[in-house]
Order: sequence, then structure tokens, then C-alpha cells
Amino acid sequence: MSIRHLDALLRPDAVVCIGSASEAGTAQLVEQLRGSLGPRFHACDTALADWPQGAQRLLALIADPALASVELLARLGERGCQALLWPQAATPGRALLEQTRRSGLRLLGPRAGGVAHPALGLRATSFPCAPADGGLALIAQSQSIAAAALDWAAGRHLGFSWVAISGAEADVDVADLLDYAALDPRSQGVVLQLSSIRSGRKFMSAARACARLKPVVVLQSQPAARIGRGPDPVRSAAFARAGLVECESLPGLFDALAALQRLPALQQASALVIGNGAGICALGVDALARQGLTPLPLSAELRQRLPPFRDAGGALDFGSSSAAELVAVLRQLLADPALPAVLLLHSPGTGSAHLELAAPLAASPDPRLLTVWLGLATAQPARSLCAQAGLATFTSADGAARALRYRWEYHRRRELLTQTPPPLPLPPTAAAEQRLSLRELVTRGIRQLAPSELAPLLGAYGLAPAPAGASSRLRLSILSHPELGLHLELVCSERPPAYAYAPLDPLLAGRWLEQAGMPGGGSERPALSLALVQLAQLLVDQPELAGLQLSLDDNGGWLAAGAELWLTPTPPPERQRLVLAPYPMALSGRLEGRDGRGYQLRPVRADDEPALIALLGKLDPEEVRMRFFIYIRQFSHAMGARMSQIDYDREMSLVLVPEQGRAEEVVAIATLIADPDGRQAEFALLVHHDHARGGLGSRLLRRLLDHAWQQGIGQVHGTVLTENRPMLAAARRLGFRQRPEPDEPGCQRVEIDAPP
Repeated sequence: MSIRHLDALLRPDAVVCIGSASEAGTAQLVEQLRGSLGPRFHACDTALADWPQGAQRLLALIADPALASVELLARLGERGCQALLWPQAATPGRALLEQTRRSGLRLLGPRAGGVAHPALGLRATSFPCAPADGGLALIAQSQSIAAAALDWAAGRHLGFSWVAISGAEADVDVADLLDYAALDPRSQGVVLQLSSIRSGRKFMSAARACARLKPVVVLQSQPAARIGRGPDPVRSAAFARAGLVECESLPGLFDALAALQRLPALQQASALVIGNGAGICALGVDALARQGLTPLPLSAELRQRLPPFRDAGGALDFGSSSAAELVAVLRQLLADPALPAVLLLHSPGTGSAHLELAAPLAASPDPRLLTVWLGLATAQPARSLCAQAGLATFTSADGAARALRYRWEYHRRRELLTQTPPPLPLPPTAAAEQRLSLRELVTRGIRQLAPSELAPLLGAYGLAPAPAGASSRLRLSILSHPELGLHLELVCSERPPAYAYAPLDPLLAGRWLEQAGMPGGGSERPALSLALVQLAQLLVDQPELAGLQLSLDDNGGWLAAGAELWLTPTPPPERQRLVLAPYPMALSGRLEGRDGRGYQLRPVRADDEPALIALLGKLDPEEVRMRFFIYIRQFSHAMGARMSQIDYDREMSLVLVPEQGRAEEVVAIATLIADPDGRQAEFALLVHHDHARGGLGSRLLRRLLDHAWQQGIGQVHGTVLTENRPMLAAARRLGFRQRPEPDEPGCQRVEIDAPP
């Protein structure tokens, strides 16, 4: 159900508590609720006496689980309750869970640590520390880790837009909460801790959607089977593919809190290091290096204007300079808006005491300044003063450098996610024929193919055997992960494995090769990159495929020695098998306009970005305004990437390519974007004026509606300028209703419901 009714969980108008708590943690949670909500807290019995009147968003808590019954949950639903908090360790029985779904109740738990919304005064946790108001959403599965994070944040004067500890996730899970955070304007970033992923496909879809809009950092803790083995690298690869920045430890999570709330975006992998001693300057430079960052070099002109200093491996060592001198230096440096970040390391041993320097810096804080006050006795007051003033302050150079790296990595991940891959010259594959062949083998009881039997299948995907005598340093495997389905593993020589998820494009394949240890990645080995893309496509196309092991040479040829493929007679559902939505080839086809011109219809691809930018550039100003409601003079790469790089689970864009034209030309695009619940979707349509009189807009919109109804979407709507009469007429012909859009003056809302 995704974000439906989550407002009642995180922003309730009133909370109803039923029964008395027998568990200490639940009793503490109830007392915090009572104390934080005052008259918005209502104690009820199972007859729901003293029910709150007039509240739109209602959250219930059954303090005594012995009182929970199907009848009680049905009454809660009838009274308009929308969410249920279940802090107890015992999972509600199946009958109770089914009733919550029938009643539309969103359940957080079991073992839910609770929720908090500081701005609204909501505090429904069992933790002693009350979170302050701020701009970060904290989503956690572990109560103990969430409690530590909240306590650390309070000590650093960091605040939260809201907090949700989801526990064992019988209903509401981290994917739902990520979807909510993505749409929440008060949440400028997300800190996520997870121990398990309930639905890999749903998680990846929500994580990608959220990370495109705001930074998300994640700390994974391990299930019992992996304790002591460190972070799961298969999960880590999924986080990277989604655009999340991973923390390696709990201290790293704390640093991430400071990085997201206190530091501005970092668009280069460097910072200026300043200290009052050569030794601590060296610590700062080394800390940056451990995080893949470098000290920022100063221009010759700026060097001449600064007071005397020593160059300590790229850092500026001002030795025993006074606090006033150091403040003047920092002010002069930070006056340059192009300076990305300054890392100040200060020892109490020379020049000035911590507080002498901290006080003037805290009086006029600059978000680009990171402070590290070394020591303990005199460092604590300086750290507290800086934290209260909103300065990023750390106990060590490593913590500060780690925070910088999180900010840089998010910027870099977003850039990588929106890079446009080159056109993919895939050879034609007989995927359907091969699927029939594999199914026939399975029905005959064959579960494993020998190298000689692999040749036809691999050949159908353009993969040729390596020449005689060829050697290999690459070993590719297709494996299954219990949470994330089928994935690809690549081992190069003695390097650690690198992991990837299908589908791939040449850019992703090239980066994967670099991670595996192949210098130059795909840029120097295009044939090898193409082979990896095709093997990933084999994984997508063939549901009977259970596993594969293959050695490859540097040109993408495969070696017979050790090659094996395993088949399964019971393929899992696609959403369990593939963690990313594959390209929906089935939606491709042909359209013909009323003038007889023919067009190829297909879903948009990431490599369509240049064609889409070209299409937008050919529009006249009024066409642009009709589509985007404003005049746009220049169309950016970011805009083209947003239109072409979509999540097919949530969005669909269909493009038209003329049959009598260039293969890369796009003349129309129709887009459907579903809300996270999948209950409603919004459409948008654009047809170039040279092709606008052939009825293509109506035909495209009809195809979008057919797709929406197949996906179970209940209503499709769009916002159209009142003066855009052709679009309004086309919508009416298709059965759309029309009414003024209250939030958009001069616009009409058109909407149509799914057929019964």
C-alpha cells in the first residue's frame, strides 16, 4: 500500500490508546505519548468510549495485545482510524493482519520502536532522548541503533523532520517510509538503517526515487547468519545502483547525520586543511586520503595575501598563531564563494585555547567550515559551542573527512546515475525461441547444461567462443541472493568480487569492470562491455535460468573450460527474480497517423536523452509553454536524463520514431507517472507540431491508458492549460472528465477512472 495513510502514522491529529501496557517499553512509550500530545491523547477501552471527535488523521495503539481482536480492528476502521502502532515483540496473527488490510489500517511493527515528529510535538518512542526539530528523516529497523543515533544527535544539536523505527515490518516497511520521505518537503535528507530487506524490487524502486531527490545514507546491520563477516557486498552494490551512500559503521552513521544537516553539497573531492601544528595537519591530510579525498591547493595570489604559514603536505600550518590571527585567516578564505570546504584541526597545545577560537567562529558560522577540536577536557566546551551554533564539529579528523566523503559521494552518485549511455548496438536475440528451448529441457528433467550445450544459447545473444589458446582472467557468475534475487558476480584475477544487477548498459558495464579491477573499464574493451550487457540480458530474458559460471577473455569470448549453466523447473515470480524492472519490450509496436505516416512506438530508453533534447529544442515557445506551463529557453542534460532514465515499475514513457526518418529521431513522447501507492497516475503528452495533426496524441494517450489499467491503476489524471483546446478535446473524446484545477489558476484537471 506504500504511502497510503502514513500521514496518520507520522502526523496524527489524535492518538487513541486502548488498554494498559504490561511491557515496560510499551508503558514508557504510552507515557511519552500522553506527555507530548496532551489533549490529543485519548485513552479508550475496547468499546472505544471517549473517542476523539473531528480528527482527520487517527493513530491507534493497542497497549495490551491481549485486547487485540478482529472485531476491535474492524471497529477502529469503521471509526476512521488509519494507522496502528504495534510495539510488542509478538507478531499479530494472520487474522489480525488481514483485518488491518480490510480496514485500511497501516500497521507499524511488530517490535516497532515508535515514531516521532518534533515539529508537531509527537513523541511515541520508549527512548529517554527527545529528538529536536530539524531537516532529516531517520528510518531504522533497530531500536538500539535508533536510540544511539537520537542520543548522539541531541548531543550535537541536530534535529529531525520525523523518526520511524519500523521493527519487524509486518506491513509498513523501509520502502514505504522512503517513498514518504521523498515527497516530504521538510525532509532534506534521509538517514536509513536496515537489517533486512523485505521486498528487494520494492526497496530498490523506492530508494532510487528518493535518492534522485535528496541524499540518502544507509547503514546495514547483518542478520544472524552474517554476523562477523562485515557488510554484505551484494547489498552494497544494490545501494550504489540506487544512488544511496553507505556508512560502514555506527560512528559513520553519526558522521552522516552531521554531514547531511550541517554541510552544503560538495562538488569536488577536496577540502582545504588548516591546523596549528605540523603533526595535526598531517593527520588531516591522511584522513582525507583514507576517504579518497585530497587537500585543496591554494592559488599563488591567495598564498601571497595570507599571513606566513608552513606547507604541511598540502595543509596550511599556522603554528602558534593567535586565535585572532586564525579567525582572520578563516574569514579571508571563506570570503571566496568558490571554496568548497575548510577542515580546521586545532590543538590546545600551541597559540590559543580552544574556546578563544571557537567563540568567534560560532558567532558567525559558515556551513563550509568543519571543526575538529582535539583533546577532551577543553575540547568538550568548544565542540558544544560550535554544535549549538550550527557548525559541523567532530572529535577526529577521520570523522570530519568521512562526513566530507559522504557529501562528495552523493554528488558523484547522482552524476553517475544521470550519465547518458551510448546507443547500444545489440545484435538481435531470439529470446522467445531460447525460452521455449530451455523450457523443453526443463520438462525433460535436465537441470544443468554442459559447455557444448551452452553454445546455441550464448550464440543467440551474440556471444562467441574465445579463440583456441585464449586465456582468461575474468570469471562471471550469475547467483541468487535471498533478498535481492539474481545478480552478477565478476572476479578478476585475485581481486575481490564485484557485483552488478541486470539490466546493464555499456556505461554500467564499464564501471563494473573497473570495480572488478580492469584498468580502463569498458572504454578500452567495448567488446567485453557488450558481452557483459548481453549476459545480463540473458538473465532478464530467461526465467528458467538459476545460475551460470563462465570465464571470459578480454574481448568477451567465452571459454568452454568450467562453463556451466543451471536451470530451475519452478522459476520465481519476476519481482522476486529481478530487483530492477526490465525494459518492457512488450509495449513496443507500430502506430499510424490519419495521414498514413507510420511510426515505431516503444518505451523510452536511457540513450534517448540526446533525441529528447533535440525534440524539445525544435519546439516553438508556445508549444513549450503548453507542455511545461512556462517558457524554457534551454533544455539541460538533467532534464533530458529525468525524461529518459525512468523506473519502469512507477513510470512509463512511450516515444514515437518516424519510419521514414532517422533511427535516432523522436517526434513525440507520452509519459505516465504513478503515485507510490499505484492508485493514481498523472499523464503528460508532447507531439512535435510537424506530426500533431494526425491523431497521434489521442493514440498515444490511449496506449498509456491501456498500460495503466493493466497495472491496476485506478485513475489517470492530467493538468492542462485552459487555452490548450486541442489537448482538452482529445481528452474528452477518450472519456476524461474536466474541471478547474484549484491549485493551478488557468488550468483544467482532466481525469478518467479505470473501467469496472
